[in-house]
Amino acid sequence: MGLPGAGKSAIAPLLAQRVGFEAVDLDEAVERMAGMTVAAIFETRGEERFRDLEARALAEALDRPRSVVACGGGILVRPENRARLEERAWVAWLTVDPVVAAARLARGATPERPLLRGDPSGAALVALLAERAAAYAAAADVQVPASEGTPDAVAERIAALWEALP
Repeated sequence: MGLPGAGKSAIAPLLAQRVGFEAVDLDEAVERMAGMTVAAIFETRGEERFRDLEARALAEALDRPRSVVACGGGILVRPENRARLEERAWVAWLTVDPVVAAARLARGATPERPLLRGDPSGAALVALLAERAAAYAAAADVQVPASEGTPDAVAERIAALWEALP
């Protein structure tokens, strides 16, 4: 989990490959359920409907054995999601400097982020981080810096932390 632009969608499949798990991207799962993009869900059905689908996708992902789940940055908005993650997952928070995240989003390789309302600036991400940091910290078993290095290097760091667990 982490801010938009932290690298969750890029890192999850790399991590899954390293530890021999399946990768699940919740935004992709939600899009399959709804038959439309996350941005279209927000626009036509609203954030509440998106959060309903996201909660369902998380529950389904956690029912799969041995999964690496790329959670959207707002997964902790709902208490039931926080409880599910606490009870059933080992959570890595991909920490990223908001300016770095904004630069990644500005490259255009990522889809529209509805909560940034077309303004993936460092300022918008600083505000989002201020709003979510306490929840991220409370939910995370580990914090993994993701501002520098390749997604592969970040996945390797997470895999090493996972493999070091008792």
